Amino acid sequence: MGMKLGLAVASTSVLSLLTLAVPVTAGTEPPASEPAAETIPDTTAPPAVAQPATIDVGAAPRTPVAPTTTEAGATESPTTTTEPPAVAGGAEVDAAPSALPQRSASQTVINPPPPPPPPPTTQPPFGALPLNSGTGRRIVYSKSQQMVWAVNSSGTVIKSHLVSGKRLWCDPRVGTYRVFSRSRYTFSLDNPSIIWGYMVRFTKGCNGGNIGFHEIPLNSKTGYRLQSVSQLGRPLSGGCVRQSIPDAIWMWNWAYIGTKVVVLG
Repeated sequence: MGMKLGLAVASTSVLSLLTLAVPVTAGTEPPASEPAAETIPDTTAPPAVAQPATIDVGAAPRTPVAPTTTEAGATESPTTTTEPPAVAGGAEVDAAPSALPQRSASQTVINPPPPPPPPPTTQPPFGALPLNSGTGRRIVYSKSQQMVWAVNSSGTVIKSHLVSGKRLWCDPRVGTYRVFSRSRYTFSLDNPSIIWGYMVRFTKGCNGGNIGFHEIPLNSKTGYRLQSVSQLGRPLSGGCVRQSIPDAIWMWNWAYIGTKVVVLG
């Protein structure tokens, strides 16, 4: 009995050793094991959000990453990098923080350029001696301004006053003349009742009559002058140059024979 029990134990031990040493052949099922515990997903937690890729502008351009496939079969968006913009000529811009332009503490304000100066006037203002009025001692008569100037030999205007002449182109014509005759009293050949004094003649008009500086004529029949002093400055005469009595006396005393007279338009 004891010998049988010993053989049984020995046979069992040998069988156990053979079982561990010999591999499982095809068709032999492995021993069954208990199924693993099923993992239940936590639906209360929010889904994971992919973090945006950060771009290091100071580093070298990165190579785009090919998309990867997850276990669930979804395709993740590839991570892209932004390259610095290229400048003309293909040169790359170094956008490193140390190379970025820095704002200066002091800024230069550029004001708009000043407007151009006004163009120079071709003529001086009214009442001033006109340009191109001759040289030397002279009388200057402007038909457009109805004004005369007396200029001494140094070019200085010593007197100016308003007159009444005629605007007709030939009474008198524009040009330079000389005083050739003077009369203390005279009258009109067409109407002898029209008289005046302080006549200083320097040229002739369209019809051949004398033209000169003198006082405002007087109608001896009526006792009235042909115009008032306040009307001087208007072209109201028949060709001569009318002046107030004080101005006519001054001109009579200053413009002797041979005095230059410049007539301007």
